[in-house]
Amino acid sequence: MKILIGVTKNPGKVKDYLKQHHGQDDTLTEVGPFASRMEALNWLVYLKSRIGHFQEIIPASQVGDDELWFGFTFEQDDHH
Repeated sequence: MKILIGVTKNPGKVKDYLKQHHGQDDTLTEVGPFASRMEALNWLVYLKSRIGHFQEIIPASQVGDDELWFGFTFEQDDHH
């Protein structure tokens, strides 16, 4: 099992990431909103320090440092 983590400005894309990476629906956790991109990235850094085996999903370039951001995690079977 691999844990995938990421941040996005568009929470509607999280389900797309889940399908694209063959994630397990019942493991999806969404967090936020974060008040800024920096706050979301701080959460991401913290999470990366706590999780051993993970893959980061890096979304296409998203601008808007002072807009709301969202974080997410989900599990992926090792078969993918």
